[in-house]
Amino acid sequence: MRILMTKFDLLMLSLLGMALASGLALGQFTQPSSAATGTTESIELSTPAAELQAERANDILPDQATQKPHTEAYHPKPLPDFSTYADVNQKKQAFFEYMLPKIRVSNDRIRSIRHELLGYRDQLRLGGHLDSAASDRVAALASRYRVSRRQAVTAQLDELLIKVDVVPESLVLAQAANESGWGTSRFARQANNMFGVWCFSKGCGLEPLDRDEGLTHEVASYSSVQHSVDAYVHTINTHGAYRLLRQIRAESRAGEQHISGLALAEGLEKYSARGQEYVREIQLLIRVNNLQRYNRAISGQAV
Repeated sequence: MRILMTKFDLLMLSLLGMALASGLALGQFTQPSSAATGTTESIELSTPAAELQAERANDILPDQATQKPHTEAYHPKPLPDFSTYADVNQKKQAFFEYMLPKIRVSNDRIRSIRHELLGYRDQLRLGGHLDSAASDRVAALASRYRVSRRQAVTAQLDELLIKVDVVPESLVLAQAANESGWGTSRFARQANNMFGVWCFSKGCGLEPLDRDEGLTHEVASYSSVQHSVDAYVHTINTHGAYRLLRQIRAESRAGEQHISGLALAEGLEKYSARGQEYVREIQLLIRVNNLQRYNRAISGQAV
């Protein structure tokens, strides 16, 4: 689906650009509520709490048990101290270069599962059937990706292929920079949480310093930044709040269009309490930092 900007959108984007240009150019832009200090506002509504009660920071992804891990990706390592960079451009480039391989590890894992699902679908379309191992695999993935197993296997596969798909590097980089204060926030430094994701089990993460009375959430802690990226991608691919994002991506594939981070950002309105303001902010980060250049070619039904 091609996202068209109206004259009003362009005017608002221009005004927003002028207001935020200095912060973006300096690589210091975060949400107004200060991701760097670890306040609750910086991650408010990252994922609606009512639907996230079952989500946990230490969820095991279904294919981790069946695929060899990347050599270094999941080994806990200290996050680089991005605050030590005096040159802003060097700081931003270092942040992108640090995050990009981790994003691609996560996307490559998704591609592998997607390739598997496409094979199952093609097999059924050609009149074949799935053996017990393949059927069990589809069932496990349906459970993990919140796909109803009460429908036919073909319908399960169609729905899985909407959810099991990559997230463009440009979009992940922009959100990571925004949510983590370019890797300098308390949650990034102490919990490897680059996206402000919440969790709801006591001790599952860090307690926000100014959490509102009566709230019990924490900001999820991960053993590595790679696990944080994996959890973010899985949330984007499964949570009901991001159904529009997945629809835009699926329609782009169906129309053999480039899958654009700018376009998919339109589906992030519920990621923040600031709604469309947040969407425009992420899109502006992508444009100002030319993040589209990091996207791998992903179009059509190919993996």
